[in-house]
Amino acid sequence: MFSEAVVALFNLILSKLNSKKPVYNVGQRLYSRTKRNALFLEKEIFVNEIKHFRVSIEGSPIKKAVILSENALQKDQYKALENKSKTETLL
Repeated sequence: MFSEAVVALFNLILSKLNSKKPVYNVGQRLYSRTKRNALFLEKEIFVNEIKHFRVSIEGSPIKKAVILSENALQKDQYKALENKSKTETLL
């Protein structure tokens, strides 16, 4: 019983260390299947040593400044898209 718990804990630690976090850069278009929307990263901002991005939401009728942290983008599972045609297909 104890050895199974140790193995499970070890596997959890290894999976966290091996998981690759996506790298976000200014100028990327991102899409999230959980939020079902696309974003364009306009500007990189550091607030209290935490990386944030000013984003524009594609397809939104109202243009307003939205700032999201890099952690929020990872939590909502935003992935980078290579070309605009792929974005239009997903939306």
